[in-house]
Amino acid sequence: MQILGLDIGGANIKAATADGDSKCLPFAIWRDPTQLTEKLKTLSLIIPDRPDIVALTMTAELADCFATKAAGVEFIVRTVQQVFASSVVRIWMTSGEFAEPEDAVALPQLVAAANWHALATWAGRAVPHGAALLIDVGSTTTDVIPLLDGIPVSEGTTDLQRLASSELMYTGIRRTPLCAVVRSVPLPSDSDSDAGDDTSAIIPLAGELFATALDVHLLNGDLAENADDCDTADGRPATRSAALNRLAHMLCCDATELSESQLLSVAHFIADAQVRQIADAIENRAAFLRGLAGPAIGTGQVRLLLSGSGAWLAERAIQETGDSRFMPVINLTTMFVRNVSTCAPAFAVARLAAERCLDDLLPLSSF
Repeated sequence: MQILGLDIGGANIKAATADGDSKCLPFAIWRDPTQLTEKLKTLSLIIPDRPDIVALTMTAELADCFATKAAGVEFIVRTVQQVFASSVVRIWMTSGEFAEPEDAVALPQLVAAANWHALATWAGRAVPHGAALLIDVGSTTTDVIPLLDGIPVSEGTTDLQRLASSELMYTGIRRTPLCAVVRSVPLPSDSDSDAGDDTSAIIPLAGELFATALDVHLLNGDLAENADDCDTADGRPATRSAALNRLAHMLCCDATELSESQLLSVAHFIADAQVRQIADAIENRAAFLRGLAGPAIGTGQVRLLLSGSGAWLAERAIQETGDSRFMPVINLTTMFVRNVSTCAPAFAVARLAAERCLDDLLPLSSF
């Protein structure tokens, strides 16, 4: 049986089969949502035959090309139905079940941004007993999802509720504007930039999309240069030299006005601040989980599951907490022969669809 999982986001389409083949397609849906049809057709690269089941989750309904989330949900569901007209299409909801397309369109509040719930429901299999946190760091957002005995026990279900409870943060390794991480930075004098910041001036950052987290992590050596990647703040390549200039623009300068060592100092400061953001959320949700579980988790030990293209940033945030009660990390990239971590929600809905169909022995018509 051919099962395809889809996670349609605002900047990327992530697809995976239940067997673990996966692909991430950059696609800024807000620029031209009508191109979604053609993008989806290219997924024949990973599943050449008609899939029997298409399991769908999404976050793209929040894109500003849609007047409302409900309109976005309906557009995405209908487009997937059209492209996969001969397949059974089912959509994951935060109620923990799949919906038929008509029901999904009628219940947009349960369908909108449900990919985190699909991922947590599937990943919970790895931690069937006790307390755990699933930390998923992607290009745009970070999820910190509490699990108890393998079941998501999030305080919120909508994006608004999850933002309020630190279970969702709009911070990631590529697309986050730097002014959303810090408001100002210490800028050492050129002569002191290698010797500390005793003579640093505190400079407010421009409230503008001049540079993103991608530039900081490029300059710190955590992401590799890619001259073919122009999905950057200024449309120029994802290279160190271009990143230096983009970062300088955040200080209303260009790279000729500041030394490389000054800009690297700024990059380190911003990266540390982003780590601290994520660490604060981890500490917050760990405290919530310990309070929820009470004596059931004894000494307060919490297992950690990591996922996403920025799992390495989550590892740093865990270290930043200094919490000795965190148990050894399980990285989802090590659980499978293929690396599905960057497309984990798509793989999750594919696996959940396989379980619901095969375990319950349901005919496709009633799945």
